[in-house]
Amino acid sequence: MKSLRFFAAEAFTQSGSSAMENLCCVPYNLYPLLFKACYLHEQADMLHALVQTWPLPELNLQRLLEKTGDCQMDLTSRTCRLCLEAILTGLKGYVLSPPSTYAKSLHVVDLTALKDIEHQACPCQSTLGRWARTQLLTQMCYETMVAMQATDVSQLAFETSINIRLNGFVTGRNYELVAQAFLLLRYCPLKLRFVGFRADSLALKQLFYVLRLAEPESITKLEVVHNIPLEATHLEVLLSRVEFPKLQSLTLPAAALDVRRLGSDDDDLLATIGNLLAQLSSLTELYVGFSTLTGHLRRLLNPLNTPLQCLDLANCCLNWVDMTYLSNSLHSEALVRLDISGHNIFGSFSTSFHKLLNRCMASLASLAVEECDIDDEHMDAFTNALSCCQALEELKLLGNPLTSAALRRLFSTLSAGFPKLRYIEVPVPRDCYSQDVTYPLDDSVLLQYDRELFQEVRGQLMGILAGAGRGSVEVCTPLMGAYDPDINETSNELGVSMLKSFNNVIGGFICAINDVDNRRSQTQKDN
Repeated sequence: MKSLRFFAAEAFTQSGSSAMENLCCVPYNLYPLLFKACYLHEQADMLHALVQTWPLPELNLQRLLEKTGDCQMDLTSRTCRLCLEAILTGLKGYVLSPPSTYAKSLHVVDLTALKDIEHQACPCQSTLGRWARTQLLTQMCYETMVAMQATDVSQLAFETSINIRLNGFVTGRNYELVAQAFLLLRYCPLKLRFVGFRADSLALKQLFYVLRLAEPESITKLEVVHNIPLEATHLEVLLSRVEFPKLQSLTLPAAALDVRRLGSDDDDLLATIGNLLAQLSSLTELYVGFSTLTGHLRRLLNPLNTPLQCLDLANCCLNWVDMTYLSNSLHSEALVRLDISGHNIFGSFSTSFHKLLNRCMASLASLAVEECDIDDEHMDAFTNALSCCQALEELKLLGNPLTSAALRRLFSTLSAGFPKLRYIEVPVPRDCYSQDVTYPLDDSVLLQYDRELFQEVRGQLMGILAGAGRGSVEVCTPLMGAYDPDINETSNELGVSMLKSFNNVIGGFICAINDVDNRRSQTQKDN
């Protein structure tokens, strides 16, 4: 639904060259309305002109693109390349151009509301992802500084200061440009402020350096992922030397914390890291999936005084001691999102799992129990444990050996309650595979299932939901993993880094074998 005001704004922005000529006559309070109309219809030139002459002190994409009384459409998930390039290049034009109708008052640009999704609704179908936005914005900072030195610009350009808040993404490919933009921060009118910081495919030295440059006191979300060789000792150094007073969310790469690699001198290292995490008073999200924490979860989490709301412990090799601690900890009553995939729940800690869900029943919105060896025999125990979590919105069950009959029982339970449930990831039923398959499924057999039977079962499950008036619940089976916009955008670079790492490992292995052969040959000669 659109208001008459918005219809008028649409007509104005699509009136061609006359709109550009008459922009100087538009009242400043109509700029937000024109901005959304331009964004909706991909009027890139007009959007660039609006930003270049922006008369308000703030340009916040959340407020500009969200649902409003004039236009009910939420455009924050449209990361349209044409529009975003027009906005970011418009900021450079704002600095360099002299004031026109209105005095320059822009001080804050907030891009953090943008959400990258798989399917874009914008007409051009071309996106500008998080990495590309970071790249283009840092390039604009550099070009602005060059232009200020090379051309005769107004003195006002040197007095302009605009804080640009964004969720940045730094990899080896854009590291130098980002670091350069941060080094120029004091002198450049366009000042990058990373609110979210994602780092991938960087050397540790690069990571530490760019984090220091990025003014970590403004970072609320830090993601260190994939090809960064961060281990427990490095994490201790990072948290002890760099302060993150506003950090709310921390993601560590796979195997960052591995108790098997800790020597006798490192017995208290996890406790030390726990104490350092406790100093992050705003921390409510911790993602440590694919670390090995067997028997040591308490040492890591017990020092925290602020309860965690989001906790990823997937494939962390937890035992009953860890689960007993977690189900009795202060975190258990605050959990909103929990991932304990990769654990044999009912074979290792069934009672603790039931207690944990009972403790977080009022808050838990998302539960991931993928590859937890939940089979038909466990369905009654599982639904019984789950029944108390009526606030649940998401349930992820991929990789469990459940038959179609067990899934129908589960869906009957879910459709009878759970009023907030909106998303379910279900496995391909076991009876869709050959009888001799074993779980967890190998990649070679993952896609070798009876698709006709699967579609029949899926139709039955959807029918159960529809019959209970719950047809709006999304049911999917992403066997190759859910869509990750950041990985999708940088997959080529990620692949190259992984190949280099693999080559280094193979090279080291071959050198070790050659060394053993040389020593063996030398021993035989001596004998």
